[in-house]
Amino acid sequence: MRRLLPLIAILALALSSRSRSAHAAAPSAHDILDRAEVAQRLRDVTASATLTTGDAGGDARVKVFTMWRRLESDGVHFATLTRFSEPAEIRNEAILFEEHAGDENDVRLYLPRYKKVRRVEAQSQSSSFMGSTLSYSDIATPHLDDYDARLLRSEACPGEASISCYVLELAPRSDAIAEHTGYARSVQWIRADIFVAVQTELTDRAGRLWKRIVASDVREVDPTGHRYFTHALRVDDLLARRFTTLRFEHVKANSGLSEALFTAQSLAHED
Repeated sequence: MRRLLPLIAILALALSSRSRSAHAAAPSAHDILDRAEVAQRLRDVTASATLTTGDAGGDARVKVFTMWRRLESDGVHFATLTRFSEPAEIRNEAILFEEHAGDENDVRLYLPRYKKVRRVEAQSQSSSFMGSTLSYSDIATPHLDDYDARLLRSEACPGEASISCYVLELAPRSDAIAEHTGYARSVQWIRADIFVAVQTELTDRAGRLWKRIVASDVREVDPTGHRYFTHALRVDDLLARRFTTLRFEHVKANSGLSEALFTAQSLAHED
């Protein structure tokens, strides 16, 4: 019995040390959000997209557009241009979205009917993007410097029991960011293997669960840099009982898009 005691003590010490090491190795909320940004930080991407919006009554409207996206010179923020081709009544309508620090994003809309570019003011960027359940601010990437992040737990990813997710809570760092986005809080389920968000729940400023965004068909489009692109989204407005699906096809990454594409002159160009 006396010989067993030292052995038991050694085993207990080893297990304790292993437990401390595992705990120390667990990433922080800051690290998870940082890696989630990096995982989707392509130099540029081009894709065609189908935007379908409907409600419980079964009515749905379909819009088709092309998207071009380019990483800005700061290596963090993006410029995104979308140009619609269908239906005919909105053909050549286009939106240029330029991200800036502090969520001070610049959004300009081209209306071919009036041959005019107009600015979407900051207080209106939480409104609907082309009649969908997405808002203008939903187009932007949540950036590490704009949010306080807290790791809530780890659990199986929604709909993917074999894959583990980190569950992260994000809160805007300023009232201005909350006002621009319309959200007081979000919870993200981020895959622990590739650090891509597969589900996001968004709470409005009144504390109500407003939207749920589910991402699927996540593909590695830059194998060298291990960068990913989400090819399908479903956005449910839980208050209005409406939904939008967004499907991307013909995705092309890192093709060398010109900076000149993301200008007011390019925005007003019609096919």
